[in-house]
Amino acid sequence: MTMFDLFKIKKDSSKKSFQLSELIEILQDGVCITRDAGELIYLNKAAYFFLQMPTNSDISQINFFQAFINDPSQIKDLKEQLEKQGLVRNQELQLKTQENKILEVILTANILGDYRQETFGYLFLFKDITELKRIQHQLLQTQKLESVGLMASGIAHDFNNILAAIIPNAELIKISSAHGDSNFKRAEIIEKSAHRASEIAQRLLTFTRQSDHRNYETLNLNKVINESIELLEHGIPEKVELVRKLHSSLHLIYGDASQIQQVIMNLVLNAVDALPKGGMIEIRTENYLINNYYQVGSLDPGEYVRLTVLDNGVGIPLEIISKIFDPFFTTKDIGKGTGLGLSVVYGIVKGMNGHIEVSSKLNEVTRFDIYLPIEPKSDLESQDIEKEVYESKNMTILLIDDEDYVLNILADTLEYLGYDVLKFNNGKAALDYVKSFHNKLHYAIIDLKMPEMDGRDTSLALRKIKPDLKIIFTSGFDDHPITDENMIGVVGFLKKPYTINQVKKSLKEILSNE
Repeated sequence: MTMFDLFKIKKDSSKKSFQLSELIEILQDGVCITRDAGELIYLNKAAYFFLQMPTNSDISQINFFQAFINDPSQIKDLKEQLEKQGLVRNQELQLKTQENKILEVILTANILGDYRQETFGYLFLFKDITELKRIQHQLLQTQKLESVGLMASGIAHDFNNILAAIIPNAELIKISSAHGDSNFKRAEIIEKSAHRASEIAQRLLTFTRQSDHRNYETLNLNKVINESIELLEHGIPEKVELVRKLHSSLHLIYGDASQIQQVIMNLVLNAVDALPKGGMIEIRTENYLINNYYQVGSLDPGEYVRLTVLDNGVGIPLEIISKIFDPFFTTKDIGKGTGLGLSVVYGIVKGMNGHIEVSSKLNEVTRFDIYLPIEPKSDLESQDIEKEVYESKNMTILLIDDEDYVLNILADTLEYLGYDVLKFNNGKAALDYVKSFHNKLHYAIIDLKMPEMDGRDTSLALRKIKPDLKIIFTSGFDDHPITDENMIGVVGFLKKPYTINQVKKSLKEILSNE
């Protein structure tokens, strides 16, 4: 072999080495090379970026194991695997950047040298999966909350059915008793307790996102925030500073002002509880554009309004932060909280097709970010027209509910209000009657959730016999099938539980629009 041949081999080798070096530099995964004790020899551009290090850093004094592996116990495990096998493949662990940010990564590592004889260093290749893990966590959290929501809505429905019998009965006892009588006082206690239970059931339904959109309107979020703060100011301790940073040209949104007010008040009061020694609460608003390059939850790309509420209080421990939107979860002492505040916030935001995120550092900052879609570009016209109230004289109502105690008390309530009532505890029995005697029927009040033949099927079958029959649905859920195009003839909805006055008012409103 001549000197020329040797020079050519060396030149080819240098060229390949240069090409390999260029390839490593443009990799999107981080590459680290260290000495056998862990001191850094080389980082590619991606590694500098992920580890938040300036590219001109003196890396020779930095130990990869000590500086960047977040969990000390994982250092020992990693070294043992490398010593035994010479390599580690696709191991999930956490790296800590120079700015103390935690990275979730998949790590592959190889020994440089012969692990059975002499090791002179390590090669680490890592892929950043932080965003992927965040999305996976959000998905699991959403699935968990949906499962809890289904259970909660079922409980609330049963609760409301029971209360639908208790409240009117208590009222009828009061009506038939003298004002100072002991029965009157007992009925009053029952009534107040039942209303408190009804409020809890309604919060459960709000969490499950079965909310009524009929109160939605075009809103300026800044205005709702200012109105909410006016209501809250007297209840906020002097040692807590409330700061507002509201965008002056904020997009309009479409929602229920009272529900959004509830969101703001719950978040602010939650922040106050996190500031027992005082501190600062900040409320911000801004216009926010979501595009295809950065995902926020499962929101579609588009224009949103972001509401941020943050405080510098005690913070939320990492082990419970994933539970804070669960119904009845609370860290407060028994009797000091229902654990429904944040679950209601979650339900309202989801009901508006929005998204909520929370982040927290103990004793530093807790931040809630809410993303709400902006108002659709359409004119929203009010169609409220006052009409004469229809009188109840000589009007017969067909009443169908599978719960006998609810059926009987609603029948008593309607009769007390002056209506004639025909009652049945299932759709089939009602249909058999209507086939023979339907001429004098004007309206039907039908429970939506019934076994065998539910309210929708019963309604459709009744209108085949009597096409002009007007239907009013009732339910312990917040579902309103009035807008369902298949539900022709449905004119109203009566939400359980109800008071006598609520039944009277609802029926007058429904009948006056006919």
